Amino acid sequence: MRIRDGFSLDKMRVLPELTTMPDSLRHFLFQRFSFIEDPERSSGIDSLVVVGAGTRLGTRGALRAGLVLAEEGVDGFPEETPVVRIREARRALASILNALAGRFEREAPFPPGTENTIHSTAVVEGTLEGGVTVGAHAFVGAGAFVGRGTILQPGAVIGVAGFGFFEGDKGLEPMPHEAGVRIGRDCFIGANTVIASGVLHPTEIGDRCKLDSHVQVAHNVRLGAGSLMASQSGIAGSTWIGEGFRIGGAASVAGHLRIGKGVSVAAKAGVTKDVADGMTVAGFPARPIGEWRKEQIRNMKDER
Repeated sequence: MRIRDGFSLDKMRVLPELTTMPDSLRHFLFQRFSFIEDPERSSGIDSLVVVGAGTRLGTRGALRAGLVLAEEGVDGFPEETPVVRIREARRALASILNALAGRFEREAPFPPGTENTIHSTAVVEGTLEGGVTVGAHAFVGAGAFVGRGTILQPGAVIGVAGFGFFEGDKGLEPMPHEAGVRIGRDCFIGANTVIASGVLHPTEIGDRCKLDSHVQVAHNVRLGAGSLMASQSGIAGSTWIGEGFRIGGAASVAGHLRIGKGVSVAAKAGVTKDVADGMTVAGFPARPIGEWRKEQIRNMKDER
């Protein structure tokens, strides 16, 4: 996400109140930056990174950025990286995004295509690559991109604002979700499934993913190609998942996790921590399925 022109502290609304800005660093706020929520997406010395207390320590040491806005107590950055302390990362981020509303320039993954089939009751504000089917009462919001050959069943909702808030002057205020959604090619999005827009980078669904009805994919999620999600399953915000993911019905994955390639999650499980490549997990909190099965056998014996 690039900014077309520069910006100043005066245009940042609440941000000056949240920072203690040394004069030597003020010039950073008159240059162009890529805004990045997660340090793993840092693009070098021309980037501005907002870092909250929950950001992984391992990502901070290799961070390359022109300026870091970091909450008090968050450290571990390279010595040469300029750091400005802020009181609350989400509020600072919202202040920047609100101040720069309408001034972002995003790279489109593809131009609009033809031969789409769109039901008369559907609303399509985003971009369809071509050969896309959009069912009755489905919604594709502005800033959403849907890849070639994808099917959106009736009631599917792509690109609404995510469930994100920050503590503002008037209590809880909504985070801007302007980064949209990118859905790959040959995907299937079931009836009444919702995929929320990202805050700084698009929510991404890889090629050939199949999502059942009543599935929830929150903002900033990255779902790897060839993944399958059964009905009533969900992924919370900012979780990244590798290719070939499988999740059973009514199972869920918490936010800000890293799930490896080829991972399977049993029905009704609750994933609360990172999962390595190729693992199958079950239960709550989710653990290797072999451990879960042994626990179930022990419980059955105890009941006798």
